[in-house]
Amino acid sequence: MTGALRQLMQRHGTAVYRYCREELRDATLADDVQQVVFIEANRDLQRFNQRSTVRTWLFAIARHRVLDAVKARNRAQAHVAGSDATEVPDPVASLDVSLDDARLYSALVECVGKLPPSTRTAILLRYQQGFTFEEMAEVCRERAGTLQAKVTRALPLLRDCIQNRTGGSL
Repeated sequence: MTGALRQLMQRHGTAVYRYCREELRDATLADDVQQVVFIEANRDLQRFNQRSTVRTWLFAIARHRVLDAVKARNRAQAHVAGSDATEVPDPVASLDVSLDDARLYSALVECVGKLPPSTRTAILLRYQQGFTFEEMAEVCRERAGTLQAKVTRALPLLRDCIQNRTGGSL
């Protein structure tokens, strides 16, 4: 592993993995996609022209590889008869997390998963990864205003979904 690749992975590896895991809902596939992201980044690092930050560039690669992985998974699932591939594993809460926090987290994961893919991506990039709307625009190749509108429209939907899932008790 080159020094540049090692440094990229140390600085951005965890964030890229978290994004991939939340988008794909599959830790193993997210690990595979994360590896592909950094292999491609290492391959293309010499051609990186710094029109954006390295972080934004990596997440653009990650977004495209996540989309590729979703397409490949959907194709594979279409060939497997009788498989219940839409089931999402329950998130595992750490021991120190209270029951209410675990219920809220579970509801959040489920509700974010119900969003349309482009809206889910916008929510994850904004709130999980802390991207600005301008950075998100570079990653998603959409206008910043469009992404801001998606996020703004999604927040009340998420709130309502979470309240319905938790019985409004949280």
